[in-house]
Amino acid sequence: MQLTRTALNLSTWALLGLWTCSVRAEDAFTKLATELATGLSGDKVSVGVGNFVYENTDLLSPLSSLLRDELEIALTKNGQFKVVTRDRIADLQMEGKFQGKSILEAGTGVTKVSIEGIKGIVRGRFYASGDQITVYAELAWLEGGEIKKTRLSIPSSQVKAKIWPDPQTASGKDVGGIVKPQNVEQSLANIQDIAAGRLAKIAKDFQIEVFTTDGQRAYPQGSSVSFRVRSAEECHIAVLCHQSDGTSVVLFPNRWCTNTLIPANKSIDVPGTHKSGFEIEIGPPFGSDVVEVIACSKASELHKTLSQYASQPHAQEGFQVLTRGMMAKGIESSLANSKSGEGAALRWSQDSIIVSTFPKP
Repeated sequence: MQLTRTALNLSTWALLGLWTCSVRAEDAFTKLATELATGLSGDKVSVGVGNFVYENTDLLSPLSSLLRDELEIALTKNGQFKVVTRDRIADLQMEGKFQGKSILEAGTGVTKVSIEGIKGIVRGRFYASGDQITVYAELAWLEGGEIKKTRLSIPSSQVKAKIWPDPQTASGKDVGGIVKPQNVEQSLANIQDIAAGRLAKIAKDFQIEVFTTDGQRAYPQGSSVSFRVRSAEECHIAVLCHQSDGTSVVLFPNRWCTNTLIPANKSIDVPGTHKSGFEIEIGPPFGSDVVEVIACSKASELHKTLSQYASQPHAQEGFQVLTRGMMAKGIESSLANSKSGEGAALRWSQDSIIVSTFPKP
């Protein structure tokens, strides 16, 4: 990621009714939609399309976006489905109509999940081997329904031709850059470091979520991203982006908004989508970063420190950039102080989301 004054250039699958086939890219999504529709009849079923992650990771690539877009088209054309867009799913999250964004990820259980106006989520994984890309897809029926699974194989040359229709242009392109996420090993190490060294230390005393305002997790170069936070309780928050280079960027508080207190059951946007020149723009270096919200029932030492720094006249960059060690030390100190005296009554919570970025295909 690159920081500027106004922008942050940010399995085991149960073979239940399994169907496998190698087809041309233009036919693959139609066939997959047909297989998922097997056994359906009557009125159209409302479904959303979740994420298609790379192999056994949580990382996304340009192919993830292609799979999602093509499946939305194929499911709509099938006639058995009514596709609920990602924007609408994000709106439902904002309105508090459901919690648990993990439902958009492959393999997540759906026993207690209910989303207004949505009966199921289509999601999955993909693997690349030689000239074949194998896509595992599942239709997860909500509210405790079964998960229907299917798979298909697509020649990578056909995927390449779909992204670059002009043969002359396609001849100089490497399909590996479309299939694989950027900086896979470094990104995975970063995620593991945050999960093992940080997230596990913070309690989750109340419900809080961070998600993107458009419901996406994969962003090409030049696009913008903003985050939405919603808490079940009034609390003070800090929103951080843990980059794979070992730094942590403080997205909130910032010089535009230094008040860390947010109301209960009301979504707020970070950094804020209505401020001119104040946005997070995707640029190099690319990879997968962890965006985390840390919440406390009262302004902790951490929240006070970040707010004070953001309000100082010299903080013209808008976003603070800290080393991973500085960030970890600040959090550990705040947690330690909250275990004694008046701090013993403090309640904490946290949530995170992985965002993958890549060059525009």
